[in-house]
Amino acid sequence: MSWEAWVTLAVIAAAVILLALEVTVPAGVVFGATVTLLVANVIDAQQAFSGFSNPAPITVAALYVVARAIEKVGVLPPLINKGLGRGGSDRKALMLLTGPTAAASAFLNNTPIVAMLVPAVSRWSQDTERSVSRFLMPISFAAILGGMVTVIGTSTNIIVSGLMEASDLEPMGFFEMAKVGLPIAIVGLAILVALAPIAVPLRRPARRDVDEAVREFVVDMTVNDGGPLDGVTVEVGGLRHLSGVFLVQINRGDQVIAPVAPGEVLMGGDRLRFVGKATDVVDLHAMRGLTAESDDHLDGFDTVRLGFFEAVIGAASPLVGTSLKEIGFRSRYQAAVVAVHRADQRVEEKLGEIRLRVGDTLLLVAAPGFRSRWGDQSDFLLVSRLSDATPVRSEKAPIAVLIGVAVVVVPATGILSILEASLLR
Repeated sequence: MSWEAWVTLAVIAAAVILLALEVTVPAGVVFGATVTLLVANVIDAQQAFSGFSNPAPITVAALYVVARAIEKVGVLPPLINKGLGRGGSDRKALMLLTGPTAAASAFLNNTPIVAMLVPAVSRWSQDTERSVSRFLMPISFAAILGGMVTVIGTSTNIIVSGLMEASDLEPMGFFEMAKVGLPIAIVGLAILVALAPIAVPLRRPARRDVDEAVREFVVDMTVNDGGPLDGVTVEVGGLRHLSGVFLVQINRGDQVIAPVAPGEVLMGGDRLRFVGKATDVVDLHAMRGLTAESDDHLDGFDTVRLGFFEAVIGAASPLVGTSLKEIGFRSRYQAAVVAVHRADQRVEEKLGEIRLRVGDTLLLVAAPGFRSRWGDQSDFLLVSRLSDATPVRSEKAPIAVLIGVAVVVVPATGILSILEASLLR
């Protein structure tokens, strides 16, 4: 074996070890391995960077953008909650979950599909008091099975098709793999549904009740006129059994409805007051048919980069004793307040009219730079980011879904190639 082969073997082994140890990001490891082989004259510059001229990586990247857009508009959580419901066995829930997952994975890359489903399925499992471990691994396998049906189902299929085209071979047809992949997917899904409830152990996440019970945020949401919640009862609208969030009252003009009965019919323009944990209050923004007061203040913001933050008001803050409206919070801080937490009592006023006090915690939406700009200022005693949650813009859902459908239909009919369709999205 030549010295070039030994060097290549050593570099590959080192790359595998670094990837396994998670020393740095995978892209850095792979790029470093390529540069090492280039500097060692094992490969030339054309070979080292030939992948950038292959359409497959660009296609995969473009499909990730489409999948992210569908996730951003919050299409999946309502579909999962409505499709799975609250009752039934784990096996029935698996059947309802894995089938659509496999079907979606046939037309969108399986990795972003699973990434989109995990938060929604985890939330549904928590709401219905089920073990999420019974569902996460099966949906991963279902996505893999569905990816074998079409050429865009997985990154591997796209790359192989791109390599065939680069070798002057006819690229794979959109449904060319279906005659083999579809039967395997159907049999695999049947095995998943049958064996997962038996083979996958029950694991329930540890609860943080002590920490979360004392952090009750108050948020107001408005029922959209003509939306899916207009004219339906609280029970039918899915607002009765929300996990970690409780509907305490309805403000309808001058009328205050409290407590709220399950059979109370919602009307467009109703202002619903919820109390709950910060993460669960954030989840309300993904519920179709409801609009938060803060949504009106997001115009002009780069909504792709926005995130949720918690900011505690200190004794030296100019916010003490003022309301959000009086101080012009949005223009002053380039942020929109979503909810307010007050340790000693429940806040009753409208969000913009609340007289802020020392120790109040604001749940707000802002750009990633909010923490660096205000974290060391006297305006806030403490600023922290709330996980990786981002605001959902459901009003753009039809556009995102339409683009996703077009990316599938156009290549399937032969009008454009997969690369062209994914780039034109």
